[in-house]
Amino acid sequence: MKICEVEKPLTPDQQRVDQLKATSQRASDALKRERLTQKTKRAQQALQKLQAPKLATSKTIKPIKPI
Repeated sequence: MKICEVEKPLTPDQQRVDQLKATSQRASDALKRERLTQKTKRAQQALQKLQAPKLATSKTIKPIKPI
């Protein structure tokens, strides 16, 4: 083993900074996943709305009765 391969242990301050960076990265990843989930959900709802049979918006016209 070479001397340059030996790492010094991190100080408590350095450990805290590393932990905060990791937490920040996890929060960022979670936010990206949540945005993607919501975007997918909206797209699926739009597809379902387009594929659903359209309901008649006006009343149907009844035939005129013979005189």
